[in-house]
Amino acid sequence: MTDGMETAPVLFTPRIEPEDQARADFYALLARLYRQAPDAALLAAIAAADELQATSGAEHGEALAVAWRDLVAASSVMEPDAASEEYQALFVGVGQSEVSLHGSAYVKGTGGGPLLVQVREVLGTLELARAPGSTVYEDHLAVLFETMRLLILGTGREQPHSIDVQRDFYSANIAPWVTKCCNAISTKRVANYYVRVAQFTSFFMAVERDSFAIEG
Repeated sequence: MTDGMETAPVLFTPRIEPEDQARADFYALLARLYRQAPDAALLAAIAAADELQATSGAEHGEALAVAWRDLVAASSVMEPDAASEEYQALFVGVGQSEVSLHGSAYVKGTGGGPLLVQVREVLGTLELARAPGSTVYEDHLAVLFETMRLLILGTGREQPHSIDVQRDFYSANIAPWVTKCCNAISTKRVANYYVRVAQFTSFFMAVERDSFAIEG
């Protein structure tokens, strides 16, 4: 207490590098696209997005830029109702979906147990939990991508996590199955818009894998 005034704590907001902000933004976008079909506003936002500049020397940089350009173009002509119907046919279905977005449908955890159990244990260690009222399991691709976004940016209470934590989470819970999921999407006859989403996801994951290897 000083002169009758309370001193407020000084809060330091960590500086997020532009490349990490871009990574987090892509994870957020993909989490949204895999959580539910894009509405008119999201399609318009993607359609108006700038092109990506391929990183010089990056093995998958040019492919990522092309995949992004294709997704932008697809978003400019996609109708929201058609996107919703496609999402329902691919990922919800009647009785059984065409493609599962849950990692446990593709692989087991690193110890041989269910991937879902592993993800829950890791999230508990990171002090992250499924949102109250959410019915989506923690091994869902949207949840895992949202977790990566949080690890990169931090939360209101936590600082961004180190690249080692990000790499470990990605390597154990996403990398073993995400390509299988994207390939499954691309082979389905009902897939149209989500072929572009899956292709962009595949190349973004490849760039992430390469970046983690360099950082290691």
